[in-house]
Amino acid sequence: MKKITLKMLSVAVATFMSQAHAEKAFDLNGQTLTGDWNGHRTELAEQGIKFDANIATDTSYLADGGYHPKGAPTFAMQALVGATFDMSKLAGWDATTIRLAITDRQGESTTLRGIQDPLAPQFANSQANYGRGNSRSRLSELYIDKNFENGLGVRVGRMGLGTEFNVMACDFQGNAFCAAQMGKWQGKLWYNTPVSQWGARVKYQINPELFAQMGVFEYNPDNALELKGWNLGTKNADGVNILTEVVWSPKQGLINDLPGSYRVGTLYNTADEAKNQYDVAHKAGSVGEDRSYGGWITFEQQLTSAGQGRRGLHSFGNFTFHDRTTTQVDNSQQIGLKYIGLFDNHPNDILGFAVNRVHVNDRYRDYVNSTRVGTSKTPLNESAEYNLELNYSYYPAKWLMLRPLVQYVVHPGATNKVDNALVIGLGSKVIF
Repeated sequence: MKKITLKMLSVAVATFMSQAHAEKAFDLNGQTLTGDWNGHRTELAEQGIKFDANIATDTSYLADGGYHPKGAPTFAMQALVGATFDMSKLAGWDATTIRLAITDRQGESTTLRGIQDPLAPQFANSQANYGRGNSRSRLSELYIDKNFENGLGVRVGRMGLGTEFNVMACDFQGNAFCAAQMGKWQGKLWYNTPVSQWGARVKYQINPELFAQMGVFEYNPDNALELKGWNLGTKNADGVNILTEVVWSPKQGLINDLPGSYRVGTLYNTADEAKNQYDVAHKAGSVGEDRSYGGWITFEQQLTSAGQGRRGLHSFGNFTFHDRTTTQVDNSQQIGLKYIGLFDNHPNDILGFAVNRVHVNDRYRDYVNSTRVGTSKTPLNESAEYNLELNYSYYPAKWLMLRPLVQYVVHPGATNKVDNALVIGLGSKVIF
């Protein structure tokens, strides 16, 4: 399977390279940097093959505070190459698509190098593209999707949980505001992309604005390991994640008759090996458990309109709840505002501000602190960590984004023994 996938990737890359100098490449009014490949991209799409690729980068510098200030800036990146195959055009399979995506993450983390005390790790991370560390090349998506006329849809294959459930936009650099928050605070069980796992998701479209879905996904800690990005086996699988969600996306929402999206969902995990599922009020792995649960409520709601498209003020929030027996974080709150198209000549730019609170499970905090009495080890003496980010996403073209930003972390790692951290950064994204 890996050899076949690599061959497909080679063909895609060769196509990109051979057409990089096409007539519409680097067009500031175009959708992608490489343009239409002298018409070949449109021809392929009409035949049922759509290619996509991008590179996203996060640069972060600890300007003041933290555990080890005055270090050098750090740089983290993710590259993605993907393809979507419309099998109704390619093979006559009605309403069926196949999706393939390969990613590669590399870099360093300012959170690890400067903000956090190693004995009191920051719960969030200054750079979302460092999520799961240097995960290197990975098969992040390989699934088949089938939709039926009765509103039922089925997706089976390799997926990241956060691309299917608890979905949210990623217009910020800090991972406290980027992608599915369940994967941040219950992350030992929930793997967001680029990590994938075997799974199946069934979705029922009740009406154009409302759907319900359920998914069952393998839980295998091997999938998150650095050198296991192409692991397709199930040797060390330990139970499953069972997810449910209801999503309402009204075109005329709760405020000013403007569109919104509202999600409510649950997680139930059945892992029963003590090294994977254990009581956090005891030494890791010493008191095993056979289940864990969690849930979320998420919203995105446009508040004002500038008269066209999505321009205007938008609000968003994500509230998560976690099993106090098995999870270090028992709840989190995230809320923010985005203004899209602040200036008439830059309708796609986004001014964003968000605040996140990560509340530490007192059962976990009490256990950690009890093991540090009479030592010089840093105590977890605060109930929560707070993360803030202010940024501006500048789009000189639809395929190019530059994002200067400022972050502030209060009580990194839920301790006042580490100074609050001021971080400045620059994110970017290029769509090929």
